[in-house]
Amino acid sequence: MKFLSLRQILITFALFLSLIIPMTSQAEGKTIIIFDASGSMWGQIDGKPKVEIAREVVADLMGKLDPDIEIGLMAYGHREKGNCDDIELLVAPTKGDRSSFLEKVNSIIPKGKTPLTDAVEQAAQFLKFEENVANVILISDGLETCDRDPCALAGELAAKGISFKAHIVAFDLTSEESDSFRCLADETGGQFLQARDAATLKDALEMAVEALTDPVADAMPAPKLDPATITAPASVPAGSEFEVEWIGPDNKGDYLTVIDKKAEDHRYGNYTYTRKGTPLTLTAPVQPGLCEVRYLVGEGQKQVLGRVEIEVVSVEATLKAPEEIIAGSEIAVEWTGPDNKGDYITIVPKGSDQGRYESYAYTRNGAPAVIRALTEVGPAEIRYVTGQKGLTLASRSIEVKEAEVLVSGPAVVDGGAPLTIDWIGPNNQGDYITMVKQDAGKGVYNSYGYTKNSKDGKLTITALEIAGEDYEIRYIEGQDKTTLASYPISVRAVTASVKGPETAVAGGQVEIEWIGPKYQGWFITIVPADAPENKFTKYFYTQKSESPTILQSPELVGPCEIRFISEDRNVFASAPIKMIAATAEFTKIPESVAAGEDFQVEWTGPDHARDYITIIEADDADNKYGDYIYVEKGQDQDLTAPDEPGVYEIRYVTSQKKNVLAREIIKVVAE
Repeated sequence: MKFLSLRQILITFALFLSLIIPMTSQAEGKTIIIFDASGSMWGQIDGKPKVEIAREVVADLMGKLDPDIEIGLMAYGHREKGNCDDIELLVAPTKGDRSSFLEKVNSIIPKGKTPLTDAVEQAAQFLKFEENVANVILISDGLETCDRDPCALAGELAAKGISFKAHIVAFDLTSEESDSFRCLADETGGQFLQARDAATLKDALEMAVEALTDPVADAMPAPKLDPATITAPASVPAGSEFEVEWIGPDNKGDYLTVIDKKAEDHRYGNYTYTRKGTPLTLTAPVQPGLCEVRYLVGEGQKQVLGRVEIEVVSVEATLKAPEEIIAGSEIAVEWTGPDNKGDYITIVPKGSDQGRYESYAYTRNGAPAVIRALTEVGPAEIRYVTGQKGLTLASRSIEVKEAEVLVSGPAVVDGGAPLTIDWIGPNNQGDYITMVKQDAGKGVYNSYGYTKNSKDGKLTITALEIAGEDYEIRYIEGQDKTTLASYPISVRAVTASVKGPETAVAGGQVEIEWIGPKYQGWFITIVPADAPENKFTKYFYTQKSESPTILQSPELVGPCEIRFISEDRNVFASAPIKMIAATAEFTKIPESVAAGEDFQVEWTGPDHARDYITIIEADDADNKYGDYIYVEKGQDQDLTAPDEPGVYEIRYVTSQKKNVLAREIIKVVAE
């Protein structure tokens, strides 16, 4: 469990990318960023998944990056679980617009393993590293998991590459873990950057970019090995931050660390780079005991130039909570403790390993800490856990009790009908009641209602629509979707029928007789005979209608069906109807009219609602119109001729599809 703050991660991730990739076009060669999309990227920091944080940081970087820099994107683990071949070049290195780059970054969904060695190799090959200057930037929160030796690849890349560098950043790894793949950077002359918090990562990245852009970096003098002096408190509380003053050579990469007194000199614990000046802030280990603050030479020398003893003293914490709690319910825990960075309160099954957590709350948010009980019944523990190393400072036993849960209602319900259910239950946040097939898996739901929204122990949902005897009502626990109670229920078949004329004019009014449910969302429509069940055109809701009902039909021609359709788009009744094309004719129009003059025309036609007659230039598209009248208002209406003389058309136009059913030429002449 990692406890870098959201702000720290955003800053450090942005710094890494912006420092490794200079913001000016002076960067040589092409670069590919390898994006870790392994499953661990769903790990949360301050309640936000790391993958979302990474997307935001990359978006910010792309907005600032010089458009002349050629940069591409590769990801691994983003398509399949457990597949070591799941590596894909999403964007080839390119200059200019970064929109496609950002689109691909935002589409990455972490799922799989960590084939970081294969990814680096594929990126190098794409960049033609044997012929060109090339850079790869690998950002990973885990070690290689696909049985390849990154060090073997590092040697091959270094030997064959004309000028290839792999820059690696690793979060929260021990020095032993780092040794497993830091060779990728060391062998190719890139930077291997390791950090335990935002401040040390920032320092490491600044030094990395200095080495990357310094043309004489390889000729830098050997570090000074003058003795260093350190002034530190005699004792500090475990896990706390404390200040240290120092005097020393301050070589590039020198740092102060605090570590067990017995540890070998080349090991390190929590650290801070000397480039930050004096005094520096260090974080004490969480294990009490005799430690040392050491001044170490950077640049891989690991030589101790100064040391001073410091006692890390134990800290205490207390917890206060009820002895019993209902499964899945919220519990307020009173606590006292050191409240160091990342400390939290959690609940776990009794006897769980150190560092395990379920529902938790950070101590920085104050007391009481509100968490949710486990859904499993039995003995449990509430723990005060350190943000560093995940050690338990205090624990308190608590019994998780089974809630009394009951759901009941009718044994049979009409398909699609409102269904009222009586319930008793814990009513925890997110608990809900739903209706499903009896063999439905965990978490499956259809129509549902939250118990928090019910009144007097009653909740109304919508029954499933298809007849059958293999359904059940379930009370679902909102936290992990466990079914706490259920009862069987059957669904009666829906009775419905529709009847209309054998033929009708397209776009006209059709009288439909019908029998069937008047449930919310159920409707009657006319569609082509071969249309899929979820298709609909013009319709009316049965809930708001009585039989027979007039429906203005769609402008369809040919074999069609009248259909009675449910809210879930199931067809429960149908009847054939043949739709005939509408026709129209102008029976009287003047040969010419004066510009701007009012005049009348006569016609025969379907006279459907919102059909209209217009005057428009003869060569205008059919969907254009000029002055117009609605045919439903009768023939005693005036059209007004355009002000410009010319050749025009009188058109009869349908309301729905704007089909022109009739047209006649008319001349507009000067007054």
